[in-house]
Amino acid sequence: MMDLGKRFDAFLQELVDEKRDEKEEKGQTMIHHLLSLQKTQPSYYTDEIIKGIILVLIVAGTNTASVTLEWAMSNLLNHPEILNKARIEIDELTGSDRLVDEQDIVNLPYRQNIVSETFRLYPALPLLVARMSSNDCKMTGYDMPRGTMLLTNMWAMHRDPMLWKEPERFKPERFEEQGEDS
Repeated sequence: MMDLGKRFDAFLQELVDEKRDEKEEKGQTMIHHLLSLQKTQPSYYTDEIIKGIILVLIVAGTNTASVTLEWAMSNLLNHPEILNKARIEIDELTGSDRLVDEQDIVNLPYRQNIVSETFRLYPALPLLVARMSSNDCKMTGYDMPRGTMLLTNMWAMHRDPMLWKEPERFKPERFEEQGEDS
């Protein structure tokens, strides 16, 4: 495990060094931005801190994407009629000659409904990032004084029977333009 950690650290250091050595920046990346901060605050933005930030972004993005994909696959396997409908949509668009291409995605609305329904039932972040009220306000009948920490519970909102018919049911059709929950 230690060897893997050292190899990954070396990989991240190569990435940082590569961006640092670029004479002409081809595009502004996160690493470019962090390196520019390193010039103004070198004691804070060390290579170790920069590598740590990159690692967090990689791990966070990979984990949420893979978990969402697992839920989508699980739902499709547990609902073969939905999987079949998605397959028919893809086959009608691409035939059996080729795979789905990125530009095909806009022409696959049922597939997008499956993605939306997966995000609804299994949000990557069940609680959104906390916010603080900048003024006194009222939310759903409750007085919120200025400076109150507010949390949005996406998981509960997406399963609220006052907002969704059959909220626990995996039902991609609810996202159709004329769907029952539109």
